[in-house]
Amino acid sequence: MRIAFLSSSRGWGGLERNLQRYATWMKDAGHEVEISAVPQSPLAHAVLESDLPLRLIPRQRRYLPIKAGFALKNHLLANRFDALWIRDPRDLPLSAMATRNIPCDLIFQQGMQIPNPKNAPWHRARFAAVRHWVCPLECLREEALKNTPLRPEQTKVISLALEDSWFESKTNQTIARKTWDLPEKAPIVGLFGRIDALKGHADLLHAIAEPNAADWHALIIGENTPNARGVDQLEALKKRAIELNIANRVHWKPPSENLQSAYDCCDAYAMCSASETFGMVTIEAMARRVPVVGTDAGGTPELLGNGSKGQLYRAGNHKQLASSLENREKWPLPTSEQLAQFQRSVAVKQWQDLLMHSR
Repeated sequence: MRIAFLSSSRGWGGLERNLQRYATWMKDAGHEVEISAVPQSPLAHAVLESDLPLRLIPRQRRYLPIKAGFALKNHLLANRFDALWIRDPRDLPLSAMATRNIPCDLIFQQGMQIPNPKNAPWHRARFAAVRHWVCPLECLREEALKNTPLRPEQTKVISLALEDSWFESKTNQTIARKTWDLPEKAPIVGLFGRIDALKGHADLLHAIAEPNAADWHALIIGENTPNARGVDQLEALKKRAIELNIANRVHWKPPSENLQSAYDCCDAYAMCSASETFGMVTIEAMARRVPVVGTDAGGTPELLGNGSKGQLYRAGNHKQLASSLENREKWPLPTSEQLAQFQRSVAVKQWQDLLMHSR
């Protein structure tokens, strides 16, 4: 198949990273792929550094992108693409317009929640154009069916996934901690990813400041959200750690591509986001066999089996998080069979079946 991937985003988060990841996987599976991205965007730069074909597009207007829609339609027809694959809701109006009445399936790989109803006439037209609406979790599929005009036969659940290497044997913890310059004996809880107010870093700091979690150290890897305005969240958190008298127990590290060994340093992982749609860090921690405690919001409860594959706590309740850390030995872990759905090889097969059966 010939698959066109498209994103008009200027950001560099899960939506964009996973779009490039799945384009790579589809190429490796034998499909011809292309990524359309905005000039100077992080996605465009990342594609240029890969072996994927890049097509530069202007950042179109979100509503009634008529000119851009016709241009995209002509491009899809001229290059005989079988499918257009998007992830960002911002790109849905454009893509629905471009794929209407041509032999090119519109695939939407959902990455965000849909908390509010979308049933206006223009919503119905957009959602009707989607051939496959693929959700990473069943709770997101149910929400999409409730709040949009999508029909059940348009929807399918295929989890986001990781390279199979994530599921290989762990690095010896002592060696991993030397690599990351971390204390050898202290219990360490990790929290990785971009830093902003909704990611819950402050909850973790307050939790390990509680008397019943006073032996815990925190490994925090990440940087401020790119292009974010206002407060420097990283510096604010460092000041908070000093105020809580825990600065010597918080280990700040910049983003790294070598996160597998970082997880191997940890005795626990904390998913503290107020409401994470699908936490890649959650499945990364589980793949490395690190016990996870996560908030009872967004897609995290389903990822943690509603408490059967990890521990849940109420979002924003740092005292409950501290109590969970105190009782880490009681946290459940997922089985190897339960983790299989998060492996690249399994996910690619599911996508292959979906794409081939739709032709």
